[in-house]
Amino acid sequence: MALNLEVTIREKDKAKRLLKRKVVPAIVYGPEQENVEVQIPEAEIVSLLNKARETTPIHLVIREENGNVEKDVFVKSAQRHKLTGKIIHVDFYEPERGKIMHFRIPLKFIGEAVGVKAGGILDEVIRELDIEVLPKDLIEEIEVDVSKLNVGDSTRVSDLDIPETMKVLTDLEEVVVGVKAPRAEEIIETEEAEEEIEPEAIKEKSEEGTEKE
Repeated sequence: MALNLEVTIREKDKAKRLLKRKVVPAIVYGPEQENVEVQIPEAEIVSLLNKARETTPIHLVIREENGNVEKDVFVKSAQRHKLTGKIIHVDFYEPERGKIMHFRIPLKFIGEAVGVKAGGILDEVIRELDIEVLPKDLIEEIEVDVSKLNVGDSTRVSDLDIPETMKVLTDLEEVVVGVKAPRAEEIIETEEAEEEIEPEAIKEKSEEGTEKE
């Protein structure tokens, strides 16, 4: 689902002056247009970046003197101040219509694996997929249901439910997620911890009995 954002043409002030006024400079660029320098209130761009990912389409409305210009863009990068962490510049990219683009789509793991309930460990090997897709067919994330995975089971890229409109660049045989058995060292450590507790408890009981006598 696209997010909406309104911006205005950037004023002549230097970037530092804009930032002092809590206004963030930005640029909109793409293969079919000239670069457009814009500015956005800091609060609005912070709110947007808290919701948007690389794969989130943004419907941008540029307010100009002669009327509004609307563009469908993506956040290409956001620069932050090294010390304060505040956003100091944003790049918006407007893709060429009808051109396939490369994206890294995040994976969202859902459910609780039966193997984890039995004591296994969920191992998330891949958290993103490399894909090629037309911007209009892009989705923000791919869900991976792990609930049926038992200890020793795994899910590969080829097992994922991926729309036919996307071309997957990641190796289809690569493991995405699996459930591992607990390591032998962890089991031994747990057993040793239990053994250490029992003698201590017996000792305290014995000491209490001696004092009463």
